[in-house]
Amino acid sequence: MKKPNHIILIIVLLVLFILTSELIEFVRNNVFYFLIPLLLSLSLIFWKKKSKLDTLLTTFILIVFLAARLIFSNIDQPTLVLRTSAILSFFLLNLVLLIGPWSRFSDKILRLYYFRRRLGVSAFFLGWLHFTIVISKLFNLNIKNALSFAFTFYGFTAFFIMFWMALTSWDYVQKKFKPSWWNILHTLLLIAYIAFAYLFYTLQKTLNNTLLKYHLYAIAIFVVFWIMVAPYSIVKKIIKTNVFGWKQLHVLVYIAYFSLIVHVVLQGTLKGIFLNAVFYGLIAFVVGSHAVGWLKKINEDNNINKKIKSINKKINEDEKTFIGVAYENEFQESIGKKFYINNKPIAVFKHQGNFIAMSDICAHQKGPLHKGRIVYGYVECPWHKWTYNINDGCSPKPYTDCVPYYKTKVKDSIVYVSTD
Repeated sequence: MKKPNHIILIIVLLVLFILTSELIEFVRNNVFYFLIPLLLSLSLIFWKKKSKLDTLLTTFILIVFLAARLIFSNIDQPTLVLRTSAILSFFLLNLVLLIGPWSRFSDKILRLYYFRRRLGVSAFFLGWLHFTIVISKLFNLNIKNALSFAFTFYGFTAFFIMFWMALTSWDYVQKKFKPSWWNILHTLLLIAYIAFAYLFYTLQKTLNNTLLKYHLYAIAIFVVFWIMVAPYSIVKKIIKTNVFGWKQLHVLVYIAYFSLIVHVVLQGTLKGIFLNAVFYGLIAFVVGSHAVGWLKKINEDNNINKKIKSINKKINEDEKTFIGVAYENEFQESIGKKFYINNKPIAVFKHQGNFIAMSDICAHQKGPLHKGRIVYGYVECPWHKWTYNINDGCSPKPYTDCVPYYKTKVKDSIVYVSTD
C-alpha cells in the first residue's frame, strides 16, 4: 500500500485545524493550546523527512508563538494567535518578495528560490489563521458587518489573492492547466474581486465614509494592474508582456502586498516610533530592493547587447543565420552566459569543448537557465532543479518538457548561435 505524501497530509491537517478554529468555539478560545502541538508535530514530520529548511521554518514559527505567549501572557488566546499569525504572515511575505531581487545580487540567495514557494504557502496559512479568528471572533462570520470597516476589505483582498496563489502553486495545476483555463480563471477572479469591491463601496457609501474616493482610487489601480498582467493576447500586443497564465496570476502578489499595507495602516495599530520604523523600513527595503534589482537587470541586458554589437559578426550556413555572441575564451566550463538574439533570451554553455545553446527560460516557472549548471549531461535550472538535455533541450523521460534548442558554431575563436 502506497504511503500518503507527507505534504498532502500536512496541508490536510492545517486546513482541518483552521476550519475547526473558525467553526468550533471551544477550539477557537483555546487555539494556542491546539496550535502548539500541531506545529511541534509538523516540525517532527519535516525532521523525519530530512527536510532541513522546512524543519527550520516550522520550528521558527513555533518559537515565535511560544515567545509571544511568554511575553504577552495577559492576552487571551484568540487575540494572541491572530496578532502573532498576522505579523509572521507579513514577515514571510516580505521574505518571499525579497528573494526575487536579491537572487540577482547573490548566488546563495538564488538557491533559496526552491524554498520560496514554501515560504509563500506558509504565509498564506498564517494569514488564513488570522483571517479565520478575526471573522469569527470579531464579526461572528458576518461579512457584511466586517466590510463596515475599511481595513477588513483590504485584508480580504490580500487573503483572496493569496488563496488562489497557494492553490495554483501545485506543480500538477501548473503543468495540466491549459492556457485557455488560465484566461478563464484570471477573468473569473477579476469579476469576483470587482463584485466584492462593489459590495464594499455600497456599504461604505451608506456609512458616509469620507475616504471613499481614495478607496475607489485604490480599487481602480488594482483593477488596471490586474488587467495589465492578465494572460490575454490583446494585453500582450499592447504592453508587450510575456503571457504565461500561472506567472501572470502570481504577479497579483503585489496587489496582495500593498493591500496588506493599507490593511495595517487603516487599523491604526502602529503605535510608537519603533513599530512605525520597522514597518515602513521593511516596506522601503522591499521596494528599494526591487528597484535596484530591475536597474541591475537593465544594466546587464544593455551590456549583453553592447557586447554582441561590438563583435558585429554574422555568418550564413545551411540556410541559417548565425550571430556572433562572444569570444570562445570568455566561457568557463559548464558555466552559462546569457545573450539576446532577435530579442530572445539565450543561455549558452561550454561543455567538454562544445557549446550548447538553448532558451534561457525554464519551462517550469521561467527560471534563468544560464544561472544553472550542467549535471550529468543536463542543464539544471537553479530555481527548482528542472533539467534539460544538452543534446536537444528536453527533460528526461517520463517528463515531456522541452525548451527551444539552438545550433552553435565556432569560427575564428568566436561563438555563433542561430535561432532560425
